[in-house]
Amino acid sequence: MDLQFELGKSDVPKGHALVYFNDVSTGSCFASYIVLLPITVDVSKYVPPFLMNQVGEIGPGDMSAFAFPPAPEEVEDVEFLKNLAETRHDDLIFGGEYTASDVTSAMMKVNDVVQAYLELYEDGSDVSVNDQHTAISEKSNFQVNDIVYSMMSEPDRLSELTKLVGRMRYALESDEESLVVETEADLNAISTYFSEIFQLPILIEWACKEGVRASGIADLYLKRCYHLSLEEYEDLGRVEEQIKSLGD
Repeated sequence: MDLQFELGKSDVPKGHALVYFNDVSTGSCFASYIVLLPITVDVSKYVPPFLMNQVGEIGPGDMSAFAFPPAPEEVEDVEFLKNLAETRHDDLIFGGEYTASDVTSAMMKVNDVVQAYLELYEDGSDVSVNDQHTAISEKSNFQVNDIVYSMMSEPDRLSELTKLVGRMRYALESDEESLVVETEADLNAISTYFSEIFQLPILIEWACKEGVRASGIADLYLKRCYHLSLEEYEDLGRVEEQIKSLGD
């Protein structure tokens, strides 16, 4: 992803930046703030015990690269941001156009900018990129996706699940190992928001296997999820018979 710097230089990012977007319907300006922490943070040490179950498992590095707010908030205009960035010595990045009403898409868009900014920062730094930085980037990406999945309705999650299964097939067929790993992580993340009766672990197992048979069985389990969600029990029964006939 190519970032458009309006203040600052892409070859030497400062590690903190304002990023803004224009709403396609109104032209209004929306912004978020990117922070790349210079040290690894174990957030779990600062979360009260009674909140740990809600926060989930957070380890060192999970908050080392992030944007807040996670979805852009409306601001006065670009001039306001330019003055603010100059005063604070921040980078200013134009993230493009987006639909402000689509919060899920907005969060994903901001996360893409965070990852691209992190990569530029690592490339421009004298410190070589190591396994810890890579882990931080991957954890940050996973964390944002996890938040997005938690905000989705069940129909939206099913739609996203379908996209992920399709992406996994593409990754397997094109032999893109990194995409396979990334997509499997997303599949496992979204699966935690489905009830056990949807049998997501089995669907994911088949979706991650190569071959026409595996693809067909994954499709059947995907159809099963839709019929279960819509309470189409006759169709659900037929799909389960098909699955059974394939020896699973």
